[in-house]
Amino acid sequence: MRTVHVIESATSPAPVNVVGEKITILAGGDLSKPFEMHIQEGVQGGGPPPHFHPWDEAFYVVDGQVEVTVAGVSNTVSAGEYVHIPGGVIHAYKNISATAKMIGVVSDPRGGQFFAAVDRLKVPEDLPRILEIAESYGVKFVVG
Repeated sequence: MRTVHVIESATSPAPVNVVGEKITILAGGDLSKPFEMHIQEGVQGGGPPPHFHPWDEAFYVVDGQVEVTVAGVSNTVSAGEYVHIPGGVIHAYKNISATAKMIGVVSDPRGGQFFAAVDRLKVPEDLPRILEIAESYGVKFVVG
């Protein structure tokens, strides 16, 4: 059964650090919700390498500019713009402004669970562990 989910400013969750990206998981880890919502903030050059997962994902850019590459096609997405990525499609993003902030929405609780599991791990020293955790949540990185 789905339930009402309210986050007030006093109870806002603390962000996790996902390889330099600050991600606040607002609605996640619960199959009673049809989607998860995250606030993702990063610095210039930050963002994940090409990867895919079984769930849909969408981004609404709140501040800055982000280069989003989906199925090999890159687009610059600026504040006020939106992109949807179907599950199973290879994609990546890179912050191209000094800072960038996006609202991310995914259709599976494994997105936020993955972010929480890799909180504070670092590249390159923790890369084998990050890849192992990613695999366990259905996230596959595309190398080379």
